[in-house]
Amino acid sequence: MIAEGDQDSKIELPAATVEPDDHPPVTENSSDPESGQNAAADETTITASSTAVEPFVDEPAIAEPPAALGRLATALSHLRAAIGGAPYPLVMPSADEARRVGAALVAQLDDYLLPRLARLDAPLLVVVGGSTGAGKSTLVNSLVRAPVSKAGVLRPTTRSPVLVSNPSDLPWFRQGQLLPGLVRTPESSADPRTLQIVSAPALGSGLAFLDAPDIDSVVEGNRKLAAQLLAAADLWLFVTTAARYADNVPWELLTTARLRGTVIALVLDRVPGEAAGEVTAHLREMLTARNLGAAPLFVLPETTLDGQGLIAEDVIGPLHDWFGQLAASATARSAVVRQTLDGALAALGPAVEGLADAADEQAVAAHALDERVTVAYRTARQTVVEGLRDGRLLRGEVLARWQEFVGTGEFMRTLENRVGLLRDRLVSAVTGRPLPGRNLQTALESQLVTLLRGVATDAAEQAYSGWQAHPAGAALLAPELQRPSADLPERADRLVRDWQQWVLGLVREQSAEKRVVARGAAYAVNGAGLAVMIAVFTSTAFIPTGLEIAAGVGTTVAAQKVLEAVFGDQAIRGLANRAREDLLFRIGELLDAEAARYTDRTSAIGIDLAPAADLRRAARDVEAARADLALTGSAT
Repeated sequence: MIAEGDQDSKIELPAATVEPDDHPPVTENSSDPESGQNAAADETTITASSTAVEPFVDEPAIAEPPAALGRLATALSHLRAAIGGAPYPLVMPSADEARRVGAALVAQLDDYLLPRLARLDAPLLVVVGGSTGAGKSTLVNSLVRAPVSKAGVLRPTTRSPVLVSNPSDLPWFRQGQLLPGLVRTPESSADPRTLQIVSAPALGSGLAFLDAPDIDSVVEGNRKLAAQLLAAADLWLFVTTAARYADNVPWELLTTARLRGTVIALVLDRVPGEAAGEVTAHLREMLTARNLGAAPLFVLPETTLDGQGLIAEDVIGPLHDWFGQLAASATARSAVVRQTLDGALAALGPAVEGLADAADEQAVAAHALDERVTVAYRTARQTVVEGLRDGRLLRGEVLARWQEFVGTGEFMRTLENRVGLLRDRLVSAVTGRPLPGRNLQTALESQLVTLLRGVATDAAEQAYSGWQAHPAGAALLAPELQRPSADLPERADRLVRDWQQWVLGLVREQSAEKRVVARGAAYAVNGAGLAVMIAVFTSTAFIPTGLEIAAGVGTTVAAQKVLEAVFGDQAIRGLANRAREDLLFRIGELLDAEAARYTDRTSAIGIDLAPAADLRRAARDVEAARADLALTGSAT
């Protein structure tokens, strides 16, 4: 997901290679606790020679402009806030990686970039990392000439990191600005969230070693901690062995370190004398192929350890001297710090762009999910519109009740005076049969409710299927979303009844203005209202002429003519159109409420385009401030 730019080396570290020669063997009666080999048993030989190590040249350090430092620190703080404010709640292929990278960037900002930027002159931190059993702890102990970090055959040996520094540098590391998430302790601890700080007078001031857990540890927490510590290194001392140097995991981390611009030095440990040339050559080929050919390489032969478990001084001498010169040169340390810091800052841009892309994908996915719901319920609305236009609602029970209503003369009688109303009520009371008009109203209500339940069911299923086919949608689904709301039938019934009452009120209002319906003739208003409802169910806004044959041409035409005479041709059209618009509005609200069961889930997440824009803006500000500061002497 992250594409990081390669950083060319901006400082020249001295080349260093320690290789075995034909010196006489030296044996010691001790065992190597890291390798588990018994020196007394097999009399492992120590043979070594070293190439000359070029001294670090001490030159005046580059003075950093305070204003530029402040701008960069502010830009980094804003970037940290932007990264922390970019959630990736939707399940997407890029989300897990974005969360992992975001957490790693925040950790690096907190652990290294911000505290290092605040104190460019703080002691240089060398993180010693490598594979299981590579001899990291033994190497650290040997460099400071004291058993400060536990070594042994039990894996993993280093469960919590150990930081070793000169006594004069202890206050800086105890303050907790660097790696603030680790609890400082003077004692060894099995808790991986602690940082044991040890004093080593033999180590020159200005330089500290941090013995990190194995990068390929069987314990996941150790692996994560090792990666975190390496990201906080000014210089990474990578330790491997003749048997493990080609392993994949170390090379992945080495490549990451190179892309970040971290200064790297390597130790090839426990190299058999007969294989030294071949192994060293192969390792150098691998380094060159990965643009790491300029990294200092120290080759240590198979050896035995002294009584304290330390590598003999004549074997480790060249590496010890190399670090001694680094500790003695403030300019050299500053150059290492600046290159690593500048490289880490330069790598932020591509990494943050990956986070912004993932945030964009979140917004696009949320929009896509909402659009699938919109399409499903838009189709439902269109089905209702077509149902009102093509006359399908006038079939079956509605058709039968309309025929009954018109064919028996009921419609004509409803437009008569109060005498007709009383007569019809009397007939209904005597026979016990409902009025034909009431039958028609009930049929209309049932047909509409059936239509609404059907389109709501179809829309729910369509939206559910659309989300189920999307990785982000599938994770948001709940089984009940596959069906309409449990109370949809009741709400649909109430909607239709309320609409029918609204139509009757509309007709009553219109008839009062026309003064053509007898005063108090509510039954006549009901009959006219039913006719308007029927007109809503047709495309012509008139009583459906397609039904005239079935209902009787004379009675239907007469009924239509009466409506036209009472309200006027345009009035009938206006009443029907207003009734249709009101019905569609109510249905739209009902379907919107159903769709909201889906869209509320995406809106609750709060996804928008702001996180991506904030990330890109913050990254641009950091890069501009980095260029102004020119840590390595050039704004590149």
